[in-house]
Amino acid sequence: MFKKLFPVTALLFSLCWANQAFSQGAYISAAGPINRSMGGASTAAPISALSAMYWNPASISGMEHSELEVGVDLLFTDHSVTSTAGGVTGSTDADPGSFPVPNFAWTHRLKDPRFTFGLGVNSVAGLKTSLPADATNPVLAPQPSGLGQVTSEASFLQIAPVLSMAMTERLSVAAGPLITTGQVGLEPFVFDSANSDNTYSSGRGSSYHWGGGFQLGTYYLLSPSWQLGASYKSTAWMETFEFVSTDENGLPRTLTCDIDLPSVVSLGTGYTGIDNWLFAADFRYFDYANTDGFGDEASYDGTGKLAGLDWSSVFALAFGAQRAVGEKTFLRAGYTYNQSPIRESESFFNTASPLFYEHMFSLGGSYKLNEKVAVSAAWSHYFENTRTGAIILPGIGAVPGSSVTNRLSADFLSFGIVMQQ
Repeated sequence: MFKKLFPVTALLFSLCWANQAFSQGAYISAAGPINRSMGGASTAAPISALSAMYWNPASISGMEHSELEVGVDLLFTDHSVTSTAGGVTGSTDADPGSFPVPNFAWTHRLKDPRFTFGLGVNSVAGLKTSLPADATNPVLAPQPSGLGQVTSEASFLQIAPVLSMAMTERLSVAAGPLITTGQVGLEPFVFDSANSDNTYSSGRGSSYHWGGGFQLGTYYLLSPSWQLGASYKSTAWMETFEFVSTDENGLPRTLTCDIDLPSVVSLGTGYTGIDNWLFAADFRYFDYANTDGFGDEASYDGTGKLAGLDWSSVFALAFGAQRAVGEKTFLRAGYTYNQSPIRESESFFNTASPLFYEHMFSLGGSYKLNEKVAVSAAWSHYFENTRTGAIILPGIGAVPGSSVTNRLSADFLSFGIVMQQ
């Protein structure tokens, strides 16, 4: 039974990779400690360079100063996998360690005050996970009975130059390219065919791969107290990922897969009508269903190759508040909610979902060292998410008495510095 089980349980790891890499579906929910402490709400609340550049480049026209912001997040996860098959039940804890997520943004008002230039270098996706082989856990039993050792790491970076133009005193628009690069390591690799002995090769020989897209934004001052914003990030069309690997006999083979990042629409509002307070709310739409890799059907061909993840397009909400305490201290709190792109009928195929969350709560603050420099810190907690589903075999359906359960909670610590010109 376990040999029949392996091709399907291998799918669990592939989805584990996809979900770890993309903490808000296909995008990390925030960039830097200021934006993170606001729950990622920033489409119409440009309170720092990273906050403005990450979700709406047109809002950089609403910033009072040219600015450089550098931030780094540290991710810590608590993840375990429990599975039952053939009367055997086992549980295994992951040990991924911490994972750094760096971000950088620079905005500069040009001599013509109508124009503001911005440059963002953002980690939009990242992961590192390590699950040891475990003979007592059916999913992690040695190949070909199970997955064996599961290790993965990936990083996706976007370089985003942008030009924002103030069309009137109230309306600004912006546009720019999204230059994307990514590197992936995956073991076992199920996005290509299985070996002749029903095992999967290791996909860890990947160089950086490149892709691109574009973004558009608009920012509007509705009144002295209300701001509106909207942005569109196109699909990031990536070149085919290639991995140098070996087959079951140690002979060389090349593995390939196609994975793009989905398009995103963001709408937001900001309110500053109460002294010393800022409130922000964002509404986003992620179009996974029409994205290569994510939207393709979750099924295997005759060689054991996984076609895609079959995700649905989803919505997300983000809320944030900032309170100024005196002239040097700023305190913030935020909340983020995400719909799941995974339908209940597909819970088995998406049960191993590290860093896939629905609810996130954030706290943070900034302190101005002087008129030009401020330091910031933030903490985000991803509330525990547990998913359980029956094991489903191709051509057979649900296996009676089988299950796979993943439990995850996670925390982000963020640090950064802002320097104004």
